[in-house]
Amino acid sequence: MEKVFRDPVHNLLSFDLERDKLVLELIEAREVQRLRSIKLMGVSYVVYPGARHDRFSHSLGAAFLMKRILERMERLGDDPRFRAVVEQLREHRELLLAAALLHDIGHFPLSHLLEAFTGEDHERRSVQLLRWPQGEAHQILKAHHPDYPERVAQVLERTFKPSFAVKLISSQLDVDRMDYLLRDSYHTGVGYGRFDLEWLLHSLRIVERDGDWEVAVDLDKGLRAVESYVLARYYMYQQVYHHKTGRAAGVLVLSILRRAAELLREGRAIFAPDPLRKLLVGPRSLTPEEFLELDDVVLGYALRIWSRSDDPVLSDLCRRFRQRRIFKTVPIEAERYEALKPELEELARGRGLEPDYYVVLDRAVSDPYIDGLFRRDPREVGESIFLVDRELNLRELSEHSELIRAVTNRLVVRDRLCFPEELRAGIVSLLHPRR
Repeated sequence: MEKVFRDPVHNLLSFDLERDKLVLELIEAREVQRLRSIKLMGVSYVVYPGARHDRFSHSLGAAFLMKRILERMERLGDDPRFRAVVEQLREHRELLLAAALLHDIGHFPLSHLLEAFTGEDHERRSVQLLRWPQGEAHQILKAHHPDYPERVAQVLERTFKPSFAVKLISSQLDVDRMDYLLRDSYHTGVGYGRFDLEWLLHSLRIVERDGDWEVAVDLDKGLRAVESYVLARYYMYQQVYHHKTGRAAGVLVLSILRRAAELLREGRAIFAPDPLRKLLVGPRSLTPEEFLELDDVVLGYALRIWSRSDDPVLSDLCRRFRQRRIFKTVPIEAERYEALKPELEELARGRGLEPDYYVVLDRAVSDPYIDGLFRRDPREVGESIFLVDRELNLRELSEHSELIRAVTNRLVVRDRLCFPEELRAGIVSLLHPRR
């Protein structure tokens, strides 16, 4: 018997009632259900109206893709070259499915946008929730195996061995990226994020390397599939995730949060329940219980209330966002911005606007492909994508693919100046003075 979820990306997400009992129980946990109220793409819906999908559906999709990969690997078990790893995969099946489902439980409201405000990675929060004895996810994991909460935490911290557990969930070729590229592409209505998922899964291998295991793609069968996957991510960042209006909407929300935080620090009375107050003035002090009270609904309600604030800056910023009067943008080099900053500030003040909140430099950075992980901890597992030939020799992807080599280790940086429409003429004249 199976439990089936309908999904617009993968059609039917099926989990066996007995074999997948742990992941089905975890789906009902508070930490996972909260993800229904966390948008996967933050405020990108101001550009793409359909981009209101949530991290719950993404987490289900990631767990389902993990299940498919495990089933694919099991079919390779008749080959003596893969028999040992198939046995290990069977041993870690529950753990892998649980980690795939739980990898995003630490996201703040509006996903990655709030990480820029708090200065805190969602992975840290995910690990904190997994190790929280009172948490439902922790208790469900522990009921199945006393070591599961710590083991899943180690997977998300990238220190778990065997390393294939980490790489299947967090690397440059993992179930997380596979799902969000296809899901975001579907809900935004663009084709940039599509790739040949079926052939990529068919081409996956896990092979022994230096006493450990490496996730790889069959060189003969999967090279083009993995190239299209890497390029799909590249194009999604350039055309969707870093869309100028979407980025400007994010800058506007961050200006709102910075203003609200400043008012609270000054002792001003604004709407802010305790969890939201801590998020604004001391996010690292949030307890797990308080963190779980925060989601897009709470933040959206706060913006509605703040739009009627007696603080003119806060109320104006909130009304602009809620009425979709998003900041405009122009490309500008960071050095030139710094040189013109005094004049830009004077221009804003001349229109009665506080420069700190209304004239903001936004920097969007993406890394199409990196051939080695810049590790924060030497214990962390590497991220590189490998190709494997018939003799099970491994080669890093960019060494073999000229196409991928062209975008390897090349950060793409876009600096834009964000400002209200009423400053456009003055800023254009400042940036492009007539001679």
